[in-house]
Amino acid sequence: MSFGSWDVNVQIGKMPQKVATAFSALNDMVGAEYNMIAYLGSQQVNGVNHAVLAEQLLITGKDTKNIVLVIFRETNEGVTLANIERIIEGGEAFGGINIDVKTDIPEEAIQAFNTVMNGFVGSNVKPFALLATQVVAGTNYIFAAEQTPVVKDPKANVSIITVNSLNNSVTFQDVFKPKVVF
Repeated sequence: MSFGSWDVNVQIGKMPQKVATAFSALNDMVGAEYNMIAYLGSQQVNGVNHAVLAEQLLITGKDTKNIVLVIFRETNEGVTLANIERIIEGGEAFGGINIDVKTDIPEEAIQAFNTVMNGFVGSNVKPFALLATQVVAGTNYIFAAEQTPVVKDPKANVSIITVNSLNNSVTFQDVFKPKVVF
C-alpha cells in the first residue's frame, strides 16, 4: 500500500471487524439508518482510513434513500467515523433516481451494461452492485464497479457507472475523487 492512495479490495458482505463495529454504531445515530453495500478498501495516511459504500435511509417525513461513501479512521486509539459523503441522492427531486441496491445484479441490467461496455478498452470494469435505476426515455442503470486500467502495475479504483440504455452511453464517476482524510 502506498501512502495516500487507496488500496482497493472490494468485499461484499464483510469488512474488518473493527470497521464493522464502528459501522454498526452508525445506526445508533438519530435520523438515519445505514446498510453496508461493500467494503471498498483502505488508505495509509496518519493511521489507516477504511472506505465503505453504504445505503443511507434518512428518517424524515418523506423517507429518502441515498448512496454514501463512509470513511472510518483507524488509529492506535481505535476506529472512528471520519466522513460521510453522499454519492447518489435518491428521490423525485433529482430526476427520479430510485435507490434499490442489488448485489445479485438482475439479468436486464447486466445486458444493458454489457451492451454499452462491448468494445470498451483501457480498463477492465467489473460491476459488483446495481445501486439505482432512473426511468426517463428508457432506463438508466447506476452500478458500482471495480475498474482496473490495462497497464503495467495497474491500480484498481471504484467507480459509479451510469448506463443509459436508450442511447447506449456510459459515464464514470470516481468514488474516491482524489481526497485524503487525515
